[in-house]
Amino acid sequence: MFVKRGFYVWITLFATFLGVLFTFNAAMLLINEGATAVVSPYILGTLVSGLSAEAYLWISIVFTCIFMGLTCIIVYRKQPLDPELVKMLLKVGGNLAALRKTQESATAEVAEQMEYNRKVNNKFFSTVTTDIEANSVKTQELLANQEKVVKKVGKDVMAAIETKASESESKTSVELKKQEAVINSVKRLTEESSAALKTQGSALQEIRDKLEGIEGTMSPNQATIKSLDNPEEIKGIGPALGKELRVLGISSVGDFLTTDPVIIGEKTRVSQDMAENLQAMAQLMMVPGVDANDAELLIEAGIKSRRQLADQDVIVLSRKVGEVAKIYLDQGKITKQEYPTIEEIASWIRNA
Repeated sequence: MFVKRGFYVWITLFATFLGVLFTFNAAMLLINEGATAVVSPYILGTLVSGLSAEAYLWISIVFTCIFMGLTCIIVYRKQPLDPELVKMLLKVGGNLAALRKTQESATAEVAEQMEYNRKVNNKFFSTVTTDIEANSVKTQELLANQEKVVKKVGKDVMAAIETKASESESKTSVELKKQEAVINSVKRLTEESSAALKTQGSALQEIRDKLEGIEGTMSPNQATIKSLDNPEEIKGIGPALGKELRVLGISSVGDFLTTDPVIIGEKTRVSQDMAENLQAMAQLMMVPGVDANDAELLIEAGIKSRRQLADQDVIVLSRKVGEVAKIYLDQGKITKQEYPTIEEIASWIRNA
C-alpha cells in the first residue's frame, strides 16, 4: 500500500513540475512577444495550435494548481490502520488487563495471609494470657492454703504449750523444737512457692516479648523502590539526568536496570562505570529493608547486585559493612542510629 501511494505521489509531483515549467515558458513568451502573440507550446504544440501567449499562461497555471492539489490530497489523505498493528494493540491491552488482575489477586492473598496471622497471634496471646491468669489464681489459692496451715500450726503450738506447761521442762523444749522445725519448713515452702511464682511470671513475660518480636518479623518489609517507580527515586539520579534518560526511552526503574550501561554512558552525562554503580544502587534498593544509605554502604563493601548480596555470609559481610560504616560515621555521612546491626544485615541477605 505504501509503495502504491508513493508511486502516485511521484507521478503527481512530476506533473506539477511540468506545469511549473509550462508556466515559466508562457511567462517568458508573454514578456518577449506580447499577450496576443500566437505560440506553439513545447509539448502541446502537436495537440493545439493558434494558442495565444496569455491563454497558454493561464492554462499552465491551472494545470500546475490541479496537480499540486492532487499531490497534497494523496500525501495527506488518512490511511486505514494496519490490521497487524490493531491486533498487536489488542494483545498488549489484554496482557495489561491480565497483569492487573494478577497483581490484585496477589495483593488480596497477602492481605488475607496477614489477617490470618493476626488472628492466630491474637488467639495465641489470648491463650497465654488465660494460662497466666489461671496460674496466678492457683498460686494465690496455694498461698492462702499455706497461710491457713501456718495459722493452724501456730494455734496447735500454742495449745500444746498450754497443755504441756505442767510437764517437765525438757519434754516441752523438745516439743517446741519440733514445732519450730515444722514452722520453718512451712515458711521455707512458702518462700519457694513465691520465688517459683516470680520465676514463672518472668518466663511468661519473656515468652510474650518473644512472640511480639516474632509477630514483628512476620510483617513483610517493603522495598524502598519498585520497578515502576521513576528513575529519580534512585539515589544519584537528579532531574537533569532523569530528563536525559527519558529521551532514551527510560521512564522507570525497571527500564533503567534493563538498559545496557554502555548505551547510558554514551548517550548521557554519566560514564559507563557511574551507570553501573547507579544500576547496582537500584538493585540493592529493591531488596526489602535496604534503604539508600544501606545500599551505598553495600556498594562500598563490594556488593553490586542482588545475587551477590544473597550469596554473602552474614558475619563476613557484617565485618565489611562495619568497616565502611565506621568511616561514614566519622565523616558524618550517617548517624549512630543508621549504623547497621548484624540482625539487619542478616535480614538483607534473607530478603535478597
